[in-house]
Amino acid sequence: MSFLIYGASGFTGALIVNLAVKKGLKPVIAGRNESKIKPIAEKYGLDYLVFGLDNKAEIIKNLEKFSLVLNCAGPFTRTAKQLVEACLVAKTHYLDITGEIEVFELVKSYHKKALESKIVLMPGVGFDVVPTDCMADYLHTQLPDATHLELAFTNLGGSISHGTMTTMLEGLGNTGAARENGKIVPKPIGAKGKMIDFGKLTHFAMTIPWGDVSTAHHTTGIPNIETYAGAPKSAYFFMKLQFLFNPLLRSRFIKKQLQNYVDKKITGPSESQSQKGKSFIWGKVTNAEGKTVEARLTTPEGYKLTAEASLLITKKVMESKSAAGYQTPAGMFGYALISEISGTQWNQ
Repeated sequence: MSFLIYGASGFTGALIVNLAVKKGLKPVIAGRNESKIKPIAEKYGLDYLVFGLDNKAEIIKNLEKFSLVLNCAGPFTRTAKQLVEACLVAKTHYLDITGEIEVFELVKSYHKKALESKIVLMPGVGFDVVPTDCMADYLHTQLPDATHLELAFTNLGGSISHGTMTTMLEGLGNTGAARENGKIVPKPIGAKGKMIDFGKLTHFAMTIPWGDVSTAHHTTGIPNIETYAGAPKSAYFFMKLQFLFNPLLRSRFIKKQLQNYVDKKITGPSESQSQKGKSFIWGKVTNAEGKTVEARLTTPEGYKLTAEASLLITKKVMESKSAAGYQTPAGMFGYALISEISGTQWNQ
C-alpha cells in the first residue's frame, strides 16, 4: 500500500519509515527540507516529495496523489491545521501522532467537513493516545455508567526525542487541563499527585494535560477525566511553585535558550533503549454510587509503540470502506486494538 509520511526526517518519523520498510511497505516520504528527506529516501529506495506548509494549493496538489497522509511533523500546533484543511479538499485521510489537547480539539472541529469529504481525521495514533484511549474504552465497557475516569502512564527505560522535547518547550509556562462536567478546564500542572500501582511497579504520578482529556471523552462520554504521568516527587513539589516561574518560562528569550540546548543535546532513545524499555498504563473508573473498576496495561516503549500503532492504524483506515469524520483510535477500532501490537499485556 502506498501512503504519504510527512515529517519523515524527524526522530519518530524516521522510526516509522524504518519499520514500514521492514514490514514490506512502500510509503512515499515527504518534508520541507530536501537535504534531510532525500538521504532517507535513497537509503530505503523510496520515492519522496519536498514541500512546506505555507502554500495550501501546493499541499493539496501533493496530497491528491494519496489516500492517506501520516503527519509526523511536530509540534502539531504548527502543522495540523494546514494539512487537515488540505486533506479536506484533496479527500485524503489524515492521521498524526500528536498528544496536544488543543490539536485534538482543533481537528475535531472539522468533523462535519470530514464527513462531507468522506475522509477520516484521526490525530493521536501513537503512544499519545492509543494505549490510554484503549484503556478508557475498556474501562467504560466494564462500568458503562462511570462518571469519573483517571488515566496514568509511566515508563521504564527509554528517553525523550527532540520533537517531543520541542513540543514540551512550547507549553512551558502554560497551565494544565482536566475535564469537569463535560468541559475542558484549566488546571495547574501537578495539581494532584499520588502513588499508583501500575502492576509491575508502583510509582508516584502527577496530573498533566495528556491528550485523553480530549479524546477519552469523545471515546467514552465520561464527563470527568484526569490524566497523570509518572514523575519524581521533587518535580511535583517544584510544580507547586510554578506560578512564580510561569511568566519567566513563557518568555521568548528563555524558550530560545532552552531550544538551543535541545537542538544540540536531545536526540531520542537508542535502539537498545527502545527495545528494552516498557511503558505502563493504569486506569480507574468510578460511578455515581462509588463503584470502581481498575485495569493495567504493559506496552512496548513509547516510541516503539508509536511506530507500530501508527502503521497498524494506517493499514486499518486505508482498508476501511465507509468510515469518515473525526475519530479516536479506540472509538473506531475498539479497545482490543492495543492487543494487536506485540509486547502488549493486559493486567486487570
